[in-house]
Amino acid sequence: MFPYIVLCFIIHAGLSHGHPTNNEIPQEQELLLALVVNRHGERTPDADELSLSNEQEKIQNLTVIEGLEGLTNVGKRRAYQIGKFLRQRYGSQGHKLLSNIYLQDEIGIRSTDKERTKMTVQVAMAALYPPEVEQQWDEGLGKLWQPVPYQAVPLAEDYLRYYSNCQAFKNLMAIAKQESINEEFKQFDHLIPHLKALTGRNFTEDPLLFETLFDLLRSQVGLGLDIPEWAKPLLPTLSEAARLAYRLYFRTDEMKKLGGGILLKNFVDTASIIAEGKPISKRVRLFSAHDFNIGALMEVAKVKSDQSIPEYGALFALELYKSRRTGELTVLPVYLPQAGSSTAKHLRFAPCETEEYCNFIKFYEATKDFLLSDKEFYSTCNIRTEL
Repeated sequence: MFPYIVLCFIIHAGLSHGHPTNNEIPQEQELLLALVVNRHGERTPDADELSLSNEQEKIQNLTVIEGLEGLTNVGKRRAYQIGKFLRQRYGSQGHKLLSNIYLQDEIGIRSTDKERTKMTVQVAMAALYPPEVEQQWDEGLGKLWQPVPYQAVPLAEDYLRYYSNCQAFKNLMAIAKQESINEEFKQFDHLIPHLKALTGRNFTEDPLLFETLFDLLRSQVGLGLDIPEWAKPLLPTLSEAARLAYRLYFRTDEMKKLGGGILLKNFVDTASIIAEGKPISKRVRLFSAHDFNIGALMEVAKVKSDQSIPEYGALFALELYKSRRTGELTVLPVYLPQAGSSTAKHLRFAPCETEEYCNFIKFYEATKDFLLSDKEFYSTCNIRTEL
């Protein structure tokens, strides 16, 4: 149990700031729109992580059913908690953006084309929309579950996968890695020979390996394995190195814009339509994605955060409110560190750090340089698409 406790403590030590919320509904504020990005549930290691392990056969034997990168049973339970949170916050007992029955014009759902994110959203929807009588389609399963549609596009054309399909981003990352070796990662020089002897990889050539190694340890714990003895005294150092590696994805404004600009534009454009008094559909917009998507959106939205690596089942939302008294439109950033194991927090935006609710125009003026259209993304990234 010792390594599990230590690892969990390190992971949850970040993002301890913010103001906890118990989903109570503010009488003064009416929620009009929520754009939500969640990270998938716990998964098995991926191929890069497995390559760093000296227990590859043991790990592969434990992942015969799910395969590499697969959603585990723990991850399915985590996904169910994501759905419960969405129901509690946005459903009839919360802000009432969503009905108890599934209505296609109330929610838009998109997932990356990865098994773990698609399975996460499927399980989450089972918790969000247990079928009411009018949608029960069978005397058995039909009383417990109903299908809820979502969208996914090919990985090569998906802006949510900017870090793997956008050559412009990859070029910027190559520069970021080279610069960081002699800057923020210089403090870990003493670890390099030790890690190379243990993993066979040279971490000075790719500092992102620090995050890859830390993710391996987290996924091992999720599989019920103990972490290696050599790693136990290094966990605090590895955790910090992994956090800095994660931060490389947002090292420059251009990297932030490519990663989060389209999601930000989705929110701002829709909020602007609402501000004009025009009707819109799909007032809840859910993206089942990855830690880099949460981080990129938080960066372009200028959320004040230490930007620790989002845990499995983390969730970040931009919410648009209207004052019932004055009509003022405001934006609130909400962060759930881990569905089912933590309490949601109200964060703050950098341009409104003394205010819980940030005036929408003020938010827009502070973030407008990060807005990115789909067309601009595909052009910059040199991606051909029929979407």
